[in-house]
Amino acid sequence: MRQIAPASSTLFPAVSTGFVALGVAVNDGFAPSVRTIPALLLIAVGLVGVTSSVSDRPVDSLRVLAGRWWALAFVAFLPYALATAPASDRAVEAADAISGPVATTALEAVAGAAVLAAVSVTVLYWFAEYGIHPGRPAPEDRILEDRRKK
Repeated sequence: MRQIAPASSTLFPAVSTGFVALGVAVNDGFAPSVRTIPALLLIAVGLVGVTSSVSDRPVDSLRVLAGRWWALAFVAFLPYALATAPASDRAVEAADAISGPVATTALEAVAGAAVLAAVSVTVLYWFAEYGIHPGRPAPEDRILEDRRKK
């Protein structure tokens, strides 16, 4: 029987992704000298939250989760691309409906957060695949074990 995940396990990645989106939005709204440090801090805190919420998963689950994050990033990027670079007359009409500084910043923040989260989960998956993962032997131990088997 499949167990339902507790609300806190699904809420934590969402809140962490919200921090990343807020960091992307802050980076878009202020003067360059003022915006950089708070934006990087928010993005870093959010990405730490995203990766720590999935770090105890098995390697196969991380691979699937990385694919889901990339699919979400692609879907989140489509409205942003439509609003900022319409390519046809129909796209221009649709972009006019959702364009504006607040809407464009929100679309950019969501798309940026999804891409950054996808990158962080993918890097975590690559580390886990290589052997730098809780519960798996360290790469040095695997090399020594492989040499002992020969």
